Amino acid sequence: MKGPLTAVRAAVALALAGTLVMACGADGGGSKPLTWSMWADGGEEQQVWHELADRVSREDPQLTIKLETSSFDDYFTKLGTRFDKGDAPCIVSMQSLRTAGYTRGMLPLDGLIAKNKFDVTDFDKSIMKGLSAGGKQYALPYDFGPVILTYNKGMFRKAGVPEPKPGWTLAQFESVARKLTGDRKYGFVATPQDLWMFPMVLTKTGAQPTDAAGDLRLTTAAMTKGVQWYADLAAKEKVAPHLPASGAAFFGERMFLSGDVAMSASGPWALLNLKNQAGFQVGLTTIPAGPDGSRTYSAGSGFGISKSCPDPERAFKAITVMTAKNQLEWLGRVGRAYPSRESAQHAWYENAHLAGAREVLEAANATSIPLRTTKNWEQVNRLLNQDGAQLFNGTGSAKQVLEQVQRQAGRD
Repeated sequence: MKGPLTAVRAAVALALAGTLVMACGADGGGSKPLTWSMWADGGEEQQVWHELADRVSREDPQLTIKLETSSFDDYFTKLGTRFDKGDAPCIVSMQSLRTAGYTRGMLPLDGLIAKNKFDVTDFDKSIMKGLSAGGKQYALPYDFGPVILTYNKGMFRKAGVPEPKPGWTLAQFESVARKLTGDRKYGFVATPQDLWMFPMVLTKTGAQPTDAAGDLRLTTAAMTKGVQWYADLAAKEKVAPHLPASGAAFFGERMFLSGDVAMSASGPWALLNLKNQAGFQVGLTTIPAGPDGSRTYSAGSGFGISKSCPDPERAFKAITVMTAKNQLEWLGRVGRAYPSRESAQHAWYENAHLAGAREVLEAANATSIPLRTTKNWEQVNRLLNQDGAQLFNGTGSAKQVLEQVQRQAGRD
């Protein structure tokens, strides 16, 4: 699975060298470089974002972009601090789940969209809504997608278990997970992270973590039942590994890429890491169907402008180029984004080389809903990760943990 991106990696590395020279020597025809903050967990991701900055500058020499990156784990904490200090980068990357919590430092884009007569109709409507808050648009999306399951084809073949197809059920999922567990291998990996846990709870019981008003609702009977079932996959059923005492964030991705678990929640945005780091063939399927069918959440990310940006007009021009069809087709081809523009999504499928990918994503998209979050979702997710170990390791109950998180985060 690593082979198809070898040429792309070489091209990106070459372009990166040019980007660094440009950042040091050129200034976009006398214009001050626009700073841009982005998360990146690894050198290859950094190279992709450097190349995107370089592509924008090649298209419009007046738009020189200086990229700053940090790990996803640290990104939003650092961004919040910079918003509060009033020295945030001009262009800020934003995830739909966290948009509502960061509007204090971001410039609404509606006026700039109208003034520049910028056409947004090609963007998927659900992610445009996800990157808005209070009826205002805060970012232009570059990607989106439904949460799905990825699986290790080799583990299925070795165990003689048929590969899962869209429409499979929770009963089939649990049976498969048991058959694929043994000899220090596990059928599934369960973690308390938002996009990994809540789709499985949604399909099991229909529970959502917030109500229609955006208030936190973690202690309903349906949520407690769903989270307990999900955690018990590790705590009681033993078909998923116990969580480490610390560092639950990205535990699921790490375990899946290690080849020690057969199935993991993921999304089409993770294709770059899956193809470059997994030493096995990866398959895709839908979240298994519960009583009301297969249900899942969608999420995505985009680029906005900070209130402290001295040149919002130029920054808006930059993010329109960054999210143009040709740039999103490129991000789709290298596997870093399932493009937010419907006209660019073909590039992801052409690059994926994963049998049945279109069928899986189209089925998942048909049943997905945006994950509604609170203004302090960063805190909610941190508390779930912090307190989740006791639940997933069998030393606490869903009722205790969810009540504790609701008390601490629900009052803010």
